[in-house]
Amino acid sequence: MHILRNKKVILIGEILSVASIFILSMLFFSEIKYSSQIAEIICLILITYFLMKRNTSWKDLGLRIPKKWPLAFLYFVFCVISIALIFNFVIQPLFPHGANEINGGRAITFNEMLFQLVFIGIGAAAIGEEMLMRGFLLNNLNEIFGKNLLGTASAVLLQAALFAILHSGIQGMVSAGVIGLILGIFYIISGRNLIVVMAAHAVPDILSIISGYQNQ
Repeated sequence: MHILRNKKVILIGEILSVASIFILSMLFFSEIKYSSQIAEIICLILITYFLMKRNTSWKDLGLRIPKKWPLAFLYFVFCVISIALIFNFVIQPLFPHGANEINGGRAITFNEMLFQLVFIGIGAAAIGEEMLMRGFLLNNLNEIFGKNLLGTASAVLLQAALFAILHSGIQGMVSAGVIGLILGIFYIISGRNLIVVMAAHAVPDILSIISGYQNQ
């Protein structure tokens, strides 16, 4: 019991350490371009250190090639469809005026769009956020709450709520909370495979960036 309590304290400490980096970034460096992405990279390096201290790795958290590709592909497809349905029938009616303007309404060049597509949409969002939120946060919360149905459900809900807080504006927070919830659920049912949710996360982000560029 004492060992279990100490383990939970360590896991909570890890979460608070990572959270403090994002809080400092938002409070003091929000005016710096790509400050949130820089904070994310720092957090991922710190989390890698935590994992090494536990004698574990990102592979244990799901950063591995799916053993059953057809099943993994089905999870990916159903995850993308779930996100699309929720956005079309819930988010869009709630926010009929559309998403917040990317780049503050400033027109961007094709090269800038390509940079955002690869390094922001795929790199920072699809890969980085999934490693951070589903790989690290969800699993730490699951260990804290307990590896049972209630504990897992609580971890999925809380990580989605925290994911929402990291985004700006009411629509951004609601959208992020919904997508975080869906991705969290599919992360669990896919056998905690990060590749599945990374791919699913990339789809709406890529479409959003391309759509924003075409409609500017």
